[in-house]
Amino acid sequence: MCNPYQPINKRGTAVFRPDKTFLLFYQLIIIVVVSVLIYLYTLGNNFAYDDKFTITNNYLIRSWHKIFTIFTNDYFTASGELSYRPVVTLSYFTDYSLWHLNPLGYHLTNLFLHSLNSVLLFFLFTSIFNVIRGEPDKESKTSVPFMASLVFCTYPILTEAVNAISYREDIMAATFYFAAFLFYLKTHQRQSVLWYVISLICYFLGLFSKEMAITFPILIGLYDVLRHGKTFFTFKHIRYYIGYILITVFYVALRFVFLHNPTESYIPYPQNSLWINFLTMSKVIASYIKLLFFPVHLNADYVVPNTSSPIELSFILSFLLIISVIVVTYRLFFYSKTLFFSILWFFVTLLPVLNIIPIENIMAERYLYIPLVGFCILGSQLLSLIPKPGSKSGILTSCSFPLIIVIILIGFAWQTCNRSKIWFDELSLWSTTVVDSPQSSRAHNNLGVLFKKMGFIDAAMKEYNTAIQIRPDYSEAHGNLANVYMDKGLSILDKRVLSKTHDNLAKAYADEGHLKNAIAEYKKSIKISPFNETAHFNLGVTYGKMGLTNDAEIEYKNVIQLNDNNPHAHNNLGNIYEDRDLLDKAMTEYKLSASIDPESAITHNNIGNVYFKKGSLDEAILEYKLAIKYAPKGIIYHENLGNTYIKKGLIEGAIAEFESIVEISPKNTATYVTLITLYWNNKRDSQKAIHYLKELSVLEPEQSEAINKMIEKLGVKK
Repeated sequence: MCNPYQPINKRGTAVFRPDKTFLLFYQLIIIVVVSVLIYLYTLGNNFAYDDKFTITNNYLIRSWHKIFTIFTNDYFTASGELSYRPVVTLSYFTDYSLWHLNPLGYHLTNLFLHSLNSVLLFFLFTSIFNVIRGEPDKESKTSVPFMASLVFCTYPILTEAVNAISYREDIMAATFYFAAFLFYLKTHQRQSVLWYVISLICYFLGLFSKEMAITFPILIGLYDVLRHGKTFFTFKHIRYYIGYILITVFYVALRFVFLHNPTESYIPYPQNSLWINFLTMSKVIASYIKLLFFPVHLNADYVVPNTSSPIELSFILSFLLIISVIVVTYRLFFYSKTLFFSILWFFVTLLPVLNIIPIENIMAERYLYIPLVGFCILGSQLLSLIPKPGSKSGILTSCSFPLIIVIILIGFAWQTCNRSKIWFDELSLWSTTVVDSPQSSRAHNNLGVLFKKMGFIDAAMKEYNTAIQIRPDYSEAHGNLANVYMDKGLSILDKRVLSKTHDNLAKAYADEGHLKNAIAEYKKSIKISPFNETAHFNLGVTYGKMGLTNDAEIEYKNVIQLNDNNPHAHNNLGNIYEDRDLLDKAMTEYKLSASIDPESAITHNNIGNVYFKKGSLDEAILEYKLAIKYAPKGIIYHENLGNTYIKKGLIEGAIAEFESIVEISPKNTATYVTLITLYWNNKRDSQKAIHYLKELSVLEPEQSEAINKMIEKLGVKK
C-alpha cells in the first residue's frame, strides 16, 4: 500500500511514501518483534532474587479460594509482599493456576507485559508529540515515537524488572500508568466519558500494582499546564482531576491506615537522620542520571554509602550535576516544551523512590522503569533536530545518523541479552553481584545460602560472616549462620544417638555446642528483627531437636502469630501435640497446615497417623493415599498405608504397598521381612516367601545360613 500521489524529487523520480496505516502497522510489528527477541533468553531462566518469597514459597497463590485474603491484613504475611500490591499478586494467582511452579510461564507473562508497554508507549509518544506546542515537523512525528519506543524496549537498565518475576510490580504499574495517560489524552481529544472512566480504572489498577503510580495526577497536571498555559486554570480542564484525586485519597487511606504493613514502620532513614538521607539521596539521583546516559556496570544490588557531610567530594560532584540539570531544564522551558516535559517526567515519577518515605532499598535499576520514559522522550526530541535529507548543511549527518542509531540499538540489545543471562539462576546472579558489588551484604548472604544448598558448608559460613561483617545488624545473615550451626549439631547428634551407646550419646550431647551457637545466632537475628518468622521457626526446630519442646512450642506460636499462613509452623506444632498425645489439638494444627498447603505429603501423612491412633482406619487410608499422591517415592507413606491395610485385614493392599517400597528402595531389608511374613503367614504362598528370602540373603550375606534353613523348611512345607 502506498500513496498514489507520490511527491517528485529534483531528478523527476517519484519518492516512495508509504501509507500512514501501512507504516504504523509495520512499526508496531518491529517494536513487538524486537522486544520479544531481546528477552527471549529469559524464558529459560529460573526463579531468582525475591521470587522465593512471592512465588515458590507463597502458598497464598496456590488456591483461588484464598483470593479474598488480598483484601485483609493477612495479605502481607501470606503474599510475601512488603507493600500492598494486590493486582500483582492476582497475576501470580493466574500464573500459578496455569503453570504451577514452572518459571517459563511467569517469565512469559513478564515478557508479554514489557512488549505491551513498548506498544503503549509508541501510541503515547505519538500523542504527546502531536499535542505539545513547539514540536518538529510532521515527518518527524512518525519516526521519532518509533525510535523512542525501540530505545525503551532495548534499554539495558530494564533487564532487572523484566527478568525478576517478583519485580513484575514495576512493569504492571507502568502498563496501567501508560494506559491511563493515553486514555486521558483521548478524553480531551473526543470529550468522551468512556475514555475518562477507562483512564480512572487504569490509574486505580496502577496504584494497586505499585505505589509509584501515585505521581500520575501531578504529571498530567504539568502536561496540561504546558499544553494550555493560563487557560488551564478553568473548570473545564480542572474537573477531570476530581476523579484522580478521589482515587488517590482512597488509596492513601487504604495503604497507610486500613491495610498498612506494620513492618514498614521499622524501616529507618539512613542513620535515622533526615539530613543524612538528603545528602545520600542526592548521590542516588546523580547515579540514576549517570545510568541513563551510560547504562554500564549494572548491578542487582547497589551499595550507596551514607553521606554525613556536605563537604564530601562524592556529594559535591553529585550536587553540581543535579544543579546543572536544573539549570538546563530551566533553559529548555523557553526552547522546547517537550524537552522540558521529558525532564519533568523523569524527576516527578522518581519521587516515590527517593526515600521520602523510607524504603528498604534506596537504589535499584527497576525503579527506573517508568522514569526512563522521560529519557526516551528527551532522546527522541533531540533526534527530531537532526537535519533532514536534502538539506545542504546536513547531508552527511542525515545519511550517517540512521546507521549510528542502528549501532546504538544493537549495542543496547547486545548488553541487554548478556545481562539477561546473568539472571539465569540464583548462583549466576549472586556470584556475579558479589564481584560487581563486593560490599553488598545481601549478595554475600544469598551466595552463602546457595553454597549451603550445594553442600559447601565452610564456603557458606564464610559468606555469612562476610555479610555480618559488612552489616552487623543483618538479621537474615545471623539466621542463616545459625542454620549452619544447627545442621552441624543435629548431624552429629543424630549419628551418635543412632549408635545407642552411652559413650557416644554423651559425646553427642557434648557436641551440642553447635546447637547452642545456632540458638545464639537465631536470638541475635530476632533481636535485630522481631518480625523475622524464619528465625523464630528455625529456633523452634532447634529447641525441638534438643528436647526443649516447651520452648519450641512458644517459637512455633510466635511464627503463627506473625504469619498464620505458615504451614510448617502448624505442622510442627501438631507434632508436639501428637507427641504429648493431645490428638485433637494435633489434628487441628495438621488440618490448618493442609488447608494452607494442600499438596504437602508430610502433613497428610501426619493426619493419617492421628486417624490411625484414634482407630479411624478408613480416614487414615485416605490421608496416606494423598501423601503418596504428592510424594510417590515416600517410603514412610507406603509403609504406613501398608500397616493400616494389615490392621484392616486387607492383605493384598498391604502387599502392594510393601512391594512398591521394594521397587523404590531395593535394599530396604525390613520390607523384605514384612513381605515374607505376609506371603507365608497370611497368604500361605511359600513360593513368593522363598523368592523374598533369596533376595534378603543377597542383602544380608552374614545371615545366609539361617535364611537357607528357612528356605528349606518352607520348601518342604510346600
